[in-house]
Amino acid sequence: MSNYKKWLGYLLFALILTVALLYYRFPSDALRDYLQSMAHRANPPLALSVDSLELSLPIGLKLLETQVALKDMPDRVLVRADSLLIRPQVWSLFRGKPVYRFHCVAYRGDLVGSVYVEKDDTRGFIDTKIDLRNIHVADHAYLSQLVGRHVEGTLDGTVSYKGQRNPLVDGSGQANLRVSQGRVELLQPFITLESIDFNVMEIEVVLKKQNVNLNRLELKGQQLHGTLSGTITLKQEFAKSRLDLKGTVEPFAGLFKGPAGTGDTVQFFKQRLKGGAFPVVIQGTVEEPKIEFK
Repeated sequence: MSNYKKWLGYLLFALILTVALLYYRFPSDALRDYLQSMAHRANPPLALSVDSLELSLPIGLKLLETQVALKDMPDRVLVRADSLLIRPQVWSLFRGKPVYRFHCVAYRGDLVGSVYVEKDDTRGFIDTKIDLRNIHVADHAYLSQLVGRHVEGTLDGTVSYKGQRNPLVDGSGQANLRVSQGRVELLQPFITLESIDFNVMEIEVVLKKQNVNLNRLELKGQQLHGTLSGTITLKQEFAKSRLDLKGTVEPFAGLFKGPAGTGDTVQFFKQRLKGGAFPVVIQGTVEEPKIEFK
């Protein structure tokens, strides 16, 4: 029994020493270069940049100051994260289908979820689920470029996706999102408004066969209450995606305060209001929407 305890002590000491050596002499630079190279091979148009990385005990890897940008336009950063912690689900490793948990700190908020990426590079299947918490969308500069207008607010919600890595639009997924205390810039002025402030905007969408089915978009604010539903047909360039949306707009008294409260504005609503709201149709593209009031 004494020999058994002695050898067990040696084993524990060796294990602790090994972990300590890995932690303090971890080849972070070599692994960082490898990850950046691997990301480029997986998606040549994009460039992954990692400032530094470190081990996270018991089993994990933490990437610091990470960003993904267009390789030919490095100033156009698609995603930037303060830190990204990745841990494998241990039991999934034994099944041969590794699932990784992650916690990303970005845009003053958190993205927490899991991802499985198929090893077969020819298919590149992805299955991921993400919880978004307190994301400040105004900090995401590329988002404004993508939708072609300035957007503010705090984003929370869930996103899930299953499908091929490239192109992503061929897969399927859904999102339930909530943006609080926000503002959205209007490319075409609505009456005299160049932007709309809102308290809450809730969105429910489903991605299937290169179409985004907008099941519900509801905007609530002091100026108006609006709803939208319909279909967005995705194109390779998101700004060219086709819109086919219908909804209603219900103006509140706050809309008629200030410049919006002109006689022409009041007359506009009097002619269209039916039961306190009037219908609206949005067609065209994301970058050039065509809005028609019925």
